[in-house]
Amino acid sequence: MFVRILFTAFALASAPAHAEIHKCHQGERVIYQEAPCPEASQTLAPPSPPPPLNVHEVEAARTCANRDIAAAEALRKREEIAARALEKKRAAARKQELACERLLDKIEAAREREKPSRSQKVTLASERRKYRRECGPL
Repeated sequence: MFVRILFTAFALASAPAHAEIHKCHQGERVIYQEAPCPEASQTLAPPSPPPPLNVHEVEAARTCANRDIAAAEALRKREEIAARALEKKRAAARKQELACERLLDKIEAAREREKPSRSQKVTLASERRKYRRECGPL
């Protein structure tokens, strides 16, 4: 597929231009166009076609194109891996944030109890330490 596209591109690039080109003066501007100018114009010779490509040039272009394609594919893969890593990092941060919110809700609920038992006081202290360790200061 790529070879066909490359071959077509080279064939089109070497196709000769048959249209005449007219050099037109409009004030101080110079315009080049296919249609003749209404006033004084200067017809230019059609551009000469580029020399035909030899086998070595085609092979060098193919090698260069394959190298560029491989580099682009490697870059795409690196960007894909980096995007996945970033998404994992964001997911972990969201998970941590939700865990901190749940822990804070537990702490607030424990604070609102009028007469907490000894085990509830121990649990509250443990949750506060866990919150400070994982989420930061209260």
